Amino acid sequence: MKPYIICHMLSSVDGKIDGNALDAVIGEGEYEATGTKLEGDAWICGRTTMQQHFAEDEPFVSVSNRPAGPQPVFVARRADSYAISVDTLGKLRWSSGDLDGDHLVCVVSERVPADYLAMLRAKGISYVVAGKSSVDLAEAVDQLGEHFGIRTLLLEGGGHINGAFLQAGLIDEVSLLLVPGIDGRHDIPTVFDGVNIASKTAVPLKLKSVEQRANDTLWIRYTVVRS
Repeated sequence: MKPYIICHMLSSVDGKIDGNALDAVIGEGEYEATGTKLEGDAWICGRTTMQQHFAEDEPFVSVSNRPAGPQPVFVARRADSYAISVDTLGKLRWSSGDLDGDHLVCVVSERVPADYLAMLRAKGISYVVAGKSSVDLAEAVDQLGEHFGIRTLLLEGGGHINGAFLQAGLIDEVSLLLVPGIDGRHDIPTVFDGVNIASKTAVPLKLKSVEQRANDTLWIRYTVVRS
């Protein structure tokens, strides 16, 4: 039931993904326009990205701190499109189950507080509990496919969640908007961060297409080569 997963990202020539720094060298709406062409049923980000752009400012504070443990998938409703948040411990607070027209699904671990799940149910937010101490991404995406009918999932996270998906062998395609700019700063997130592959070899890719877009941006698509 695993969806087809495309990591869709925008980066500088040196692989940095600070969108604010890149605004001056990319056409407005270019990232969204190319993302639409990928025809995803859903998009997924990690806690940091969701906190920066979508969640409420104040974090959720549990009253009981009692871990929920294993839980069935909660489907508040089915939708044509979904926004998926990976939030291991249930820190993000949400105002509703609608995120810019997409139905919100929260992916958490069994360590999430039980009252966090109660809050999600009360607000009509769907959730998937997968993994004991951290989110089991493979289990989570299988559940997303089975219970929500998601067939194409756009991974649009920061470097660490992208790296976690890559290391778990879950990414099928990389869609990269390479903008005509160099960041050059230390400690700026890159497209993939935090991968700990014992073999110390690059993950092989096969070129699918290259398209020159406006403002000298290149849209490069690669298929991930399975071993």
